[in-house]
Amino acid sequence: MEEFEEDRLSSLPKIILHCILSKLPEKDAARTSVLSKVWLDTWYTFPILSFSNKNIMGRSSSKSQPTNYKHIFDVRMRKRFCDNVKRSILRFHDQSLAIKEFKLKVELYKLVDNLKDVDIWLKLACECGVEVINYSLDVLVGQDQYHVLPICVIEAKSIKKLVLKGYIKIDPTFMNHSIKFTSLRVLSLWSVLLGDRHTINHLISFCPLIESIYLSYCYVLSSDDGTMEKKKSLSISGLQKLKRVDTFGIQDVSIDSGSLETLCYHCPINFNTPLKIDFDRCGNLKELWMWSVNGTFFTYKWFLEQLPKFPFLESLMLNNCKMPERIDISCVRLKVLELSHCSNLKEINIDAPNLLSCGYKGSGASLPTICFLRNSSRPEVNIQVDYVDLCNLREFMQNINPNNVLTSLALSISNSSNVVASLVSFPPPSIKHLTISYVPQNKYLFSSVVHILLASCCPATISLSIDMSGKEFIEFFYETLMRRKEGECFCSFHDTKCWWHDLKDVKVTRRSMKMDENVDFKTILESLTTFESIIFRLDF
Repeated sequence: MEEFEEDRLSSLPKIILHCILSKLPEKDAARTSVLSKVWLDTWYTFPILSFSNKNIMGRSSSKSQPTNYKHIFDVRMRKRFCDNVKRSILRFHDQSLAIKEFKLKVELYKLVDNLKDVDIWLKLACECGVEVINYSLDVLVGQDQYHVLPICVIEAKSIKKLVLKGYIKIDPTFMNHSIKFTSLRVLSLWSVLLGDRHTINHLISFCPLIESIYLSYCYVLSSDDGTMEKKKSLSISGLQKLKRVDTFGIQDVSIDSGSLETLCYHCPINFNTPLKIDFDRCGNLKELWMWSVNGTFFTYKWFLEQLPKFPFLESLMLNNCKMPERIDISCVRLKVLELSHCSNLKEINIDAPNLLSCGYKGSGASLPTICFLRNSSRPEVNIQVDYVDLCNLREFMQNINPNNVLTSLALSISNSSNVVASLVSFPPPSIKHLTISYVPQNKYLFSSVVHILLASCCPATISLSIDMSGKEFIEFFYETLMRRKEGECFCSFHDTKCWWHDLKDVKVTRRSMKMDENVDFKTILESLTTFESIIFRLDF
């Protein structure tokens, strides 16, 4: 029966067998070649070729061997790698088989004398109608040698996706040749060297079908003295199919594209001069993600006048950006909103009737008021506060309106936290989950920490990790919850009862346990591994 099933699998069309291999990790896909002659032939004709000289040349000879022996060993391993790559590509070339994807990751110091071989490999792949080229070139610290991308790649008509990473140079003289990227959909350049400031603009102007552009910390050669400098500006226009642009480390970005749906902008690190980011004419934008935008780019006026220019916006993510003290976000179609470690914020007003998810991350030093003005359905609101001072927590919870909107809260409590905070008399909001990633290790503060936490919110579940909270606090927390039947309480106001009176039941589990599994607390605590959390389920 097993042989019958194996024969059925082997008798599938080769295109389906190739599809199966494409879903496997590379090493597992290669191992299938020993199963049978059918699978060996399937592997030999598998149109996704992937090579890395780390796989073959990463092994070194014994340290006890003489230096000349090590050199001979390295030369042999280098030749073995090069012969394997060339033999594999020639097999496709000689049989007129198409190559769908060619992935090459090499270290220059191990292949510095074989860059001409790389040119030949790329040429053969292009002649086999390759659709995807993913070429990565690493170097040792201190090396500054670049491999000039061969012109055969620039002239290839079949390429749909081009990914270049590392010490690769696109020579500006290529721009004088016939660029034939008529099929290119995705262009991704990571830390590559562009011949001059106009190279990338000239290149993408010959890509009428391009849908995605990704540029990360690329460099250009100065026209004055030929020195390298970071690429500072990017201007994109006239691309009718463009859907997504990701930029990292580029100062000025201008995009004029009515088809653009996603823009991700990462400001250069330690950059303080004014930015010029112009995407006002991208009226169909659906996703806007911006990182580390400082200066005066974001103003109260920007949210009031610029944001409405994107009526189809569904996702807005702002991370580590400098903000005005107050922002009003009004967006009818907005579904996802993320604000993470944005400085200066004191007031956030959100008018988004279709909002499904809202996340806020910040530090306890400055916590804003958050107000949801219109919500057709209750969104998932998740808040994470690092190094919160407990004296601010209850006030912060009170400043989230409406008070029943919060879904989950994640806290790390400051060591210098004030645990004798004055408590305001108001019913604490109910939330689904409270995650505590760190608490002060002073056991004399444990009682106040527990009281203030449960006086600020009523969580259905509480997660504590043993590595960050410590066994002592977890044990104290458990004992405090279980002593509720002894008649003690923390009531501070005659008109408002504390959490002690409303807590009906407590169950303790861990993530790997089943809901109905009955294990005592001590056994659970002793079996916890590092980074694993213990979960308290509370019934109020």
